[in-house]
Amino acid sequence: MLHEYIYLKSIFRALAPSFLGQIVDAQRALSCVSNQPWVDACSAGKRLALDRSRLSILPPTLRPLSFVIDVGANQGQWIGSLMELLPIPKVWIFEPNSEAMKTCQERIGKRPGVTYYELALGDADGLVELHVTASSDFASILQPRVDFLEAHYGANAAQVVLNKMVQITTLDNLMPESQSVDLLKVDVQGFERAVISGARRVLRNTRAILIEVNLQSHYSGDDTFPALWHQLAGQGFSFWSLSQPYTGRGGRALWADAVFVNNDDTP
Repeated sequence: MLHEYIYLKSIFRALAPSFLGQIVDAQRALSCVSNQPWVDACSAGKRLALDRSRLSILPPTLRPLSFVIDVGANQGQWIGSLMELLPIPKVWIFEPNSEAMKTCQERIGKRPGVTYYELALGDADGLVELHVTASSDFASILQPRVDFLEAHYGANAAQVVLNKMVQITTLDNLMPESQSVDLLKVDVQGFERAVISGARRVLRNTRAILIEVNLQSHYSGDDTFPALWHQLAGQGFSFWSLSQPYTGRGGRALWADAVFVNNDDTP
């Protein structure tokens, strides 16, 4: 028993600095949005919401957020986390995968100001084929590179289990011309270029973009980070920050979340 106690004590001593560091980092990020940042920083749920929302890499000048658009909401992990930390009067949620949307609606609920759109966004109106995968995280308009995805993320997660036609439109077609957007989040599994191309007018009145960027190609015909950076620069946006990249089984950086700010709104 003594040996077990000494062993557990050594583990605690090794982990304690890392855990305390997480608390301190969370307190700093939450200090601008919470009346009790130390208490919230000690909550595993709040730290998870902080990590999922990417609040720590967003420009502080964005707050308060009046209107947020979530394109590719999946099961509502991101927008649910952001709304847990911040009050947002108006939210548009887009997700073409009906099963994922159902989970998203259950997570978010019927909150005032939230509008759900069960459709895809791109650069044209019509119908498009959605490749639904075993894990909804990989569902995309583009064909998944299954061998690559399984090598880095695990077996079967990216296997296509259903192909179905879904409605697609552009953000420009839905948005009134006078409407401004505080934060546009785009997570569409390689289809980002089309979404951005279909939102040229909206982007002129958008303060910041949070976009998932592939550092390695995940889908047939997708664009990686350099191409999206170039596209957004052409739309008047400057790079602001990047999350810690997600690494695959071999340690290779695979994707990250990037923040771009409108040049007219850059601090």
